[in-house]
Amino acid sequence: MVTAYGKLCLSDSDSPPSMPNIELRRNVWYATLHVPADARLAIGKGKLFKSLKTTDKRTAELRAAPLVAQWKARIADARGSSDPFIDQAMMWKREYETNPNPEAVSDLIEDEAKKLEEKHGQGTGVAFHAVATGRQQPLRPLYKEWIAQLTLAPKTVGQMQSDIAHLVGHFGTVEAITPTSVREWVKKLMQHSPASQGVAATKGYTPASIKRIISFANNFWRYLQDNEIASLDINPFKVPSFAKFSGKKLQAEAAKIAGTSGMPVKGGWAPFQPAEIVAILQAANAKGDHELSDLIKLGMYTGARIEELCALKVTDCSWAELKITDSKTEAGVRRVPVHSELVELVKRLKETSKDGYLLSGLSFNKYGDRSNAIGKRFGRLKKFLGFPDKKVFHSIRKTVVTLLEDAGVSENLTADIVGHEKPRITYGLYSGGHSLERMKEAIEKVRYPLEATDD
Repeated sequence: MVTAYGKLCLSDSDSPPSMPNIELRRNVWYATLHVPADARLAIGKGKLFKSLKTTDKRTAELRAAPLVAQWKARIADARGSSDPFIDQAMMWKREYETNPNPEAVSDLIEDEAKKLEEKHGQGTGVAFHAVATGRQQPLRPLYKEWIAQLTLAPKTVGQMQSDIAHLVGHFGTVEAITPTSVREWVKKLMQHSPASQGVAATKGYTPASIKRIISFANNFWRYLQDNEIASLDINPFKVPSFAKFSGKKLQAEAAKIAGTSGMPVKGGWAPFQPAEIVAILQAANAKGDHELSDLIKLGMYTGARIEELCALKVTDCSWAELKITDSKTEAGVRRVPVHSELVELVKRLKETSKDGYLLSGLSFNKYGDRSNAIGKRFGRLKKFLGFPDKKVFHSIRKTVVTLLEDAGVSENLTADIVGHEKPRITYGLYSGGHSLERMKEAIEKVRYPLEATDD
């Protein structure tokens, strides 16, 4: 609610009245705050909590007060993050439509868009200009109108209101909603879920929840169509295939494809069986984690280390070769031929990269590695599918080496492809390495039972 002083305050209904802002855990007090449903996607959590490092309740209350105030301000910002520029744009739109000199107003709108772009980024400036000039329709006012006309049970309306608030906060305008953008939105929903029974969520929305949200979104879209706001030619709200799989089905399908738990080894990392890698690839696609799917596919046809792949620059990649310039060993700096199964993937990744890296969008950890977070995602997925600790992403590299050996490729040629030290002193000291053409012939011998996948 807005106070007489114009400041946004959270009402008592924003968190359960019986739930205090401190909580005792193992004799230590924690500050806690439940995140309202319409802010959870932006915050990324259903509940905020932090240790107050005290066993004394009074001390905890004093320490919690400023922290909770900060959290509430953060939530208020998240709730209204898409509103300020939209409200501003709507005022300019009214001026643009009623002013006798619309060209002058258009120039002023452009100036405001540039200011927003400098402060908040290009996307905000573009969206502001599109709304202010009437080229795009903001979703939030339409969302409020839709909610007001619903005549369903209060509980159902409340659920619809919460679910569609996520949609409105994500897209901002009607025109931003397309079949492709909806698929990306669903991926985000699968990574963030609401809290339940006072416990913060750690997993994304379930397939059943995704189906419910899409159903409500369809209801909202039909309302927009009936009012001639949304196009009658498209229905962007369909449940993507990757959001239909339950955990048990994923596990069952992966086990069926793999058909084995792999070969035992005495020490070190164990290689995957080819069918096992296919099973993990399919599971990544089924979960909608296409970043991970792309990484796995690059690994299974190059034998490259995970950080080598994540460090690949677009400028070092072509349809013919990948130039690995960032490796943990001198031998690792090399040219890797592009397998025929990777040509289209490499082309797509080059064309869609937004940061100059072949695998775009990965973040650096504090040690400067881009592979840390996505490597953990691979670890969680393979563990979920029942693979042992000895099988990691590096195991794919061992599988490639094994497949090359089984295909009769010489040890020295394999070393050139995967970036190993040459096993023999003559080749190691004096050889300039095999030609790209010779390595291409060899890597094409790496094959997987891809007919088992849904791709």
